Amino acid sequence: MLDWLSWPADLLLNAGAVVASWFVSKDATNFALVQMMVATLVLAAVVSAFVYWQSLVEYWKSRWRPRE
Repeated sequence: MLDWLSWPADLLLNAGAVVASWFVSKDATNFALVQMMVATLVLAAVVSAFVYWQSLVEYWKSRWRPRE
């Protein structure tokens, strides 16, 4: 039905599952909750990277310049 919307959500939840499995067993009853919380943090990190991309690139360029 909304395939264009479900694949990014699946991608986020898969990333959340990988990170959540570092801290909580996949058999735990609260794994889905931790997975969704981590997926939300991953989404916030991606949105922040998009928002601050130009500033980050300018900062990295200024740090990589050879000192004179």
